[in-house]
Amino acid sequence: MGASGRGQGGFWRWEFLRRIVVLLPLLLCPALISCQTPGRSGNAGSAYRMEKHVMGINYGRIADNLPSPDEAIQRIMDLKIGRVKIFNSDATVLSALANTGLEVVSALPNEDIPGVAQSQWAADQWVKKNVLAYYPATNIVSIVVGNELFSYPSMKPTWDKLMTAINNVHTSLAKDNLTSRIKLSSAVALDVLASSYPPSAGSFREELVGPYLQPLLKFLYNSQSHFYVNVYPYFAWASDPNNIPLNYALFGASTPGVVDNGKAYYNMLDGQLDAVNAALQKVGYGQVRLAISETGWPTAGDANQAGCNLANAATYNRRLVRKMVSPTNVGTPMRPGVYIPTFIFALFNEDQKTGQGTEKHWGLLYPNGTNVYSIDMTGMLSDGQYSPLSDNPVFTSAPPPTFSPGLVPSTSGTWCVAKSGIGQEMLQGALDFACGAGGADCQPLQAGGSCFNPNTIHDHSSYAFNSYYQKTKAAGGSCNFGGAAMLSTTDPSHGTCKFPIS
Repeated sequence: MGASGRGQGGFWRWEFLRRIVVLLPLLLCPALISCQTPGRSGNAGSAYRMEKHVMGINYGRIADNLPSPDEAIQRIMDLKIGRVKIFNSDATVLSALANTGLEVVSALPNEDIPGVAQSQWAADQWVKKNVLAYYPATNIVSIVVGNELFSYPSMKPTWDKLMTAINNVHTSLAKDNLTSRIKLSSAVALDVLASSYPPSAGSFREELVGPYLQPLLKFLYNSQSHFYVNVYPYFAWASDPNNIPLNYALFGASTPGVVDNGKAYYNMLDGQLDAVNAALQKVGYGQVRLAISETGWPTAGDANQAGCNLANAATYNRRLVRKMVSPTNVGTPMRPGVYIPTFIFALFNEDQKTGQGTEKHWGLLYPNGTNVYSIDMTGMLSDGQYSPLSDNPVFTSAPPPTFSPGLVPSTSGTWCVAKSGIGQEMLQGALDFACGAGGADCQPLQAGGSCFNPNTIHDHSSYAFNSYYQKTKAAGGSCNFGGAAMLSTTDPSHGTCKFPIS
């Protein structure tokens, strides 16, 4: 083969030796980074990712009526969102995110942790399939290994495997020199705290600290990775709405809601975050930085769920954006000036989610891609620069519980119909609400349905408004739709299209 062949063989021998030198520490310690201590510099070539002050969004897909990933990603970009967090490593979504410039936080779901923890080979295969196949065209900056794992006692056997899975994935990324570009972490709920009030009293549940949180936090400290926390002021407020001022939960308090060790808290989110910061300090990892992996406010819910309405959701998320993307006013009273990457939950309303009614109504968008309410994700608009929401009372009321079918056509009674002279844009928005979050039965409006014709926005809106009204009036629903609807004692049924009445 001549000189060139010998030269090539020499190259591969040196390359083999180089890789052994690079990987030897990883072989001796399953994750080099986890063997270091807080007093040392950790990954010297590493630094926190996600430093640009832009908003993130959670893109969940537990629904049967969502647009394609390509369309969804386009809407994310239209909204000027800078980061997207997903809950698995779906190939169509990761492909749709390629060459968009969006920072992507991918996920290794709870159910996949045991498999990846089983062997280094399994982790290598997972990284090859779910990371290397898309990176760098898809700008994956972080992988969240497990979501709220410690909230599920039934998954306790998986708790023990969390750090093994993280270490295995870290070793896999190290083989391609990606550990400084793709950070690893895990997301927790606030129930990891044993105490959260006042903020300085924040502490972790004792049973989690030694076996689970200490190893995780050591890894995060040394790798300069964020500690992801799901933080929902809504649930804290809704648990005690008579004693917690709503303005405190909605970033609107003019006086401190809490003064703790000389630190004034004007909003609940800061208090919740600093409870986590205090807990971190107590276990020796006060320098670990936080990222908000989920936060938001629902636009609707069950009749017994307080405060879940359009006005509160819009107020919370608009003010959240302004706070989190501010070039100067970032951080918390305990850690001022420290930027906190934040992901709003969620992009879409997801109709297949189970649980309380709020679970289906966190989205910024309806499934058809229209806004549930207007929001400037760059944080440039003040409250006063948005159009008032008070003109849309029906949108701000929680939808009622699901009723059994009992609506029948009638020749007498009261119906809810669209007013004449209302602009098509206003009608379309109201129609989208009625057929989406409002829960109206809009099946007859589909092509071939009994009420498809006349195929006009006005006629379709009348049917949808009436369906919503008849279902909800017993639970306090109104016929308003922002002034687009009115009550009528004339039966609007026509031909085969029968308007039900309860």
